[in-house]
Amino acid sequence: MTDHSNDRSRRRFLKGTAAGLAALPVAGLSLSAPRFAQADDELERLSEDDPAAEAVAYVHDAADADDPAYEEGQICANCSLYTDEGGDWGRCSVFPGKLVAAEGWCNVWVPAS
Repeated sequence: MTDHSNDRSRRRFLKGTAAGLAALPVAGLSLSAPRFAQADDELERLSEDDPAAEAVAYVHDAADADDPAYEEGQICANCSLYTDEGGDWGRCSVFPGKLVAAEGWCNVWVPAS
């Protein structure tokens, strides 16, 4: 007997991983060495119109997510790729050099362990 919830979960993970891998080259184009040294208050907030953000369906407010992979309760703040900087915005390894909203979401979301 097949466990359909595991199949859906596995498919969602694989789709998210593939989307994230596809977005990495686009995100890498916007990187420059000095940005790694920037303090959080100097980092630019990711725009929903950014090509890298659009590639992974990023939104500032998870409630606005219009993607079949989204499940209620998933937000950047509880994703393992997110680094909490103590405010409403933090770092995400998918978007180096940019800040994402803690209440945001994208289809590369991975549950924090």
